[in-house]
Amino acid sequence: MEEIRIGIIGFDTSHVPAFTKLINDSSDPFHVPGGRVVAGVPTFSRDLDISYNRVEGFKKELIEKYKVNIFDSIEKMLDAVDAVLLESVDGRRHLKEVEPVFKAKKPVFIDKPLAASYRDAVKIAELSEKYSCPVFSCSSLRFDVNITEVRNDSELGKIFGCDCFSPVSRVSAMPGFFWYGVHGIEILFSIMGMGCGSVEVVSTEISDIAVGVWKDRRIGTYRGIKMGTATYGTTVFGEKKIRHVTYSTEVPLYAPLMKETMKFFYTKKPPVSIQETLEIMAFMEASLISEKEKRPVLLEEVMK
Repeated sequence: MEEIRIGIIGFDTSHVPAFTKLINDSSDPFHVPGGRVVAGVPTFSRDLDISYNRVEGFKKELIEKYKVNIFDSIEKMLDAVDAVLLESVDGRRHLKEVEPVFKAKKPVFIDKPLAASYRDAVKIAELSEKYSCPVFSCSSLRFDVNITEVRNDSELGKIFGCDCFSPVSRVSAMPGFFWYGVHGIEILFSIMGMGCGSVEVVSTEISDIAVGVWKDRRIGTYRGIKMGTATYGTTVFGEKKIRHVTYSTEVPLYAPLMKETMKFFYTKKPPVSIQETLEIMAFMEASLISEKEKRPVLLEEVMK
């Protein structure tokens, strides 16, 4: 099988060297074979400190350690690669940066969040369809080995609900849960599935709680932890038993995600549907409205 040449857009997140190591370093115990990161465009956001403060360090590491070729435009890089990891930490950039990728028909993984608003997320989905180019986006928590094991546990029986949790922090460029709450909300939807009808948020300086009511009357909650011990996990309420897990500390979070991504690059079949990702984006935008207006918000209000 021919090795896939991978290009990275955006060098302003720690995911960039972490993903590259898993893919390029065959000595890594969690090495993901099948491709190689060969090129990149080190874009960043000048108005976001978590972006412009990190880009040069990660750029230096990819050049010196992994011999990645640097291009000054996305269009130029696309001629040298077969697939793309869109890693820009700023979700506001994703719509603009992914369009040339779609036009070139290169399969693309867009790191969380898919966008910084539901409106931009819909535009990304529409462009993917317009250019018949496969795309998927998710948090690495979806494929964590412990979360996956619980999700696939047939002994649970029918799942009546789950409570998910993760650390949460706020960045004005990606308001509400778009920046970090997406991790716990990704867990929530991976277990509950699509079909959430409404969400209501209660927020204090200690935590955020988003209560989602599914159309079949099941309830799923997300707790964003602001103070105290913080980790990622869920309690799943099944027909036959209840299970509680936190994420694996034995298998790196990114390794299962990169395995799924490499498979996607070969098959062009997304492991997560864009429809589910759009519902996650709508949940987060509806949560933002609920927090501001202090009321339950129907997802239909956002998705109309």
